Amino acid sequence: MEAGFAQQLLEYSPDALLLVGADGSISFLNPAAERLFGYSRAQLLGADHSMLLAEASREEFHGVLAGLGKAASPRSPFTGSGRRADGTELPVEITCSLVPAPAGAADAGTSVALSIRGTAGGNSGESHRSNTAAGGHAGAGSAGRSLSGDFLRRHTPVSGGLQGAAAPAAFAEHDDELKAGSLRDPLTALPNGPLFNERLAAALRRPDPVDILLLNLDDFRHLNDVLGRSAADELLVELASRLRNCVRPHDTVARLGGDEFAVLLTECLNADAVAKRIAEALYAPLRVGGSMVRPGVSMGLASKSGQTLDGAELLRQADAAMTAAKAAGKNNWLRFRPEMLSTAAHKADGDSGLRRAVELGQISVHYQPVVSPGIGSVVQFEAFARWERHGRLVPPNQFLPVAEQSGLIREIGDEVLRRACAEIRPWLAGDPAYSVAVNVSGLQFQHRDFATDVLAIAASTGVDPRQLTLELTESVFFDAASDVLGQLRQLRKAGVRIAMDDFGTGYSTLGRLQELPLDNVKIDRSFVAMIKTGQEQLPFFATMINAAHALGLKVTAEGIETPAQAKYLMDRGCDSLQGYLFAKPAPASHLAGTMESALNALDKVDAAR
Repeated sequence: MEAGFAQQLLEYSPDALLLVGADGSISFLNPAAERLFGYSRAQLLGADHSMLLAEASREEFHGVLAGLGKAASPRSPFTGSGRRADGTELPVEITCSLVPAPAGAADAGTSVALSIRGTAGGNSGESHRSNTAAGGHAGAGSAGRSLSGDFLRRHTPVSGGLQGAAAPAAFAEHDDELKAGSLRDPLTALPNGPLFNERLAAALRRPDPVDILLLNLDDFRHLNDVLGRSAADELLVELASRLRNCVRPHDTVARLGGDEFAVLLTECLNADAVAKRIAEALYAPLRVGGSMVRPGVSMGLASKSGQTLDGAELLRQADAAMTAAKAAGKNNWLRFRPEMLSTAAHKADGDSGLRRAVELGQISVHYQPVVSPGIGSVVQFEAFARWERHGRLVPPNQFLPVAEQSGLIREIGDEVLRRACAEIRPWLAGDPAYSVAVNVSGLQFQHRDFATDVLAIAASTGVDPRQLTLELTESVFFDAASDVLGQLRQLRKAGVRIAMDDFGTGYSTLGRLQELPLDNVKIDRSFVAMIKTGQEQLPFFATMINAAHALGLKVTAEGIETPAQAKYLMDRGCDSLQGYLFAKPAPASHLAGTMESALNALDKVDAAR
């Protein structure tokens, strides 16, 4: 049998097929497994197989695996309960057998092949329909979207007939699932932050009672270290299932990120009773990763009132109550009281919350394009740190000062640089003239090995240092307490470019620029905002741009929001432009759309000149 045809048989098999390694991780699955359990292939590959089994069936199934003989012959079917991505259980029949490793392999016979069939109404076709209706097919993140086209090419039948006619509908259904999944948490299939906020806003527009519970696991980092990541994920999936069982079908349970969940109750007559029920249900012991654990949670409850302005205010109140619950001894829940907003515990939560975000890898990066009118293209992306908390983005001007005061700025700076280099590298590979810019705090230069760390990150991510730009504010260049200039010269010698951000707002003079290790200056947005109609007489723009060019420096203007501003600066020889006119900062998954937006805006400005 040809290998290609054998692969087709696996792909089109009506039964769910999986291959599980010695460590319990899934190394292969077919589309039927995705349909049966409501997970995407990307979510399951590398995940522990236990997440597909209901808790009551795990021990018995592991006993079946332990009893497999050394011969690669199928074992009699095991009947148990599986668990879909949306937390619902389904009866399944599992047949398993050992798979011999290729000749010469050291770990022969360690993999197990599983064939899984839904029973008693739980067949794969029915489960697929029910999960689609519930939006249960998760995994529509950037990876899922980028694979959509490949999925169509791989699976479009080459022959005609009924199968060929049905294919477009099937593919349309697949795309609908991906779109619905973009509002779902990939691990638990619960609504994510944006969907929770959408439902909260809709609920607040109605006159009915609205209550929200904000909760997270106590000491989750310790549990993660002890149990391991796979078991910790299993724990989160189980807690998500318990939360759903504590509320009514029309209530919303969401995972906002990490170990943080939120519950939206509408038309609830006794939210305190629900909070108590949740606390008791989540504290019940469960077995994960071979260990028995009893997870504790801290919860804050807030209710809509006449003073509730919007969802953000209600979340802030629930957050204050949750912080007070943690301060009161954890594994507890408290209803919001106004004085909680002024407690020392809540004021300190910005620090502790940011520290947890760093530990859990919740600091992400968004990118804004920088366009060059001279060559008519995007030549750079600037990286911006983002912190999503309770489903909402915290503005950088709120959390970066906290990061500097708490000493977390170095960790955040390294993480942003590492992510930026890794996420933008495929685009950088397209042209050596492309670059990525990252902002740097003066506090980072207080570490004598900062320059060495920057170059090490560039090397580890495969980015040419010449395609990296570090942006510093004027004051950093003249910080006598740190060896800024020495480290900048070391970086420039290696090819890294240096830009002075917010130029014109400090105390440096154009003449002093020639003393600094600089490649670029960025005109501050406060100056750009002075351009209203494009007919203003503002000679300092020409002075700054011409003087910088005379010193061999490139000039970028930031904060451009109107075509008039762009045209004004282009006419005066500004090398590159940046601002909302071209695109707002967006995740790396939106890079293509961001570039298209920027180029369309640039074309319109050119056409109007």
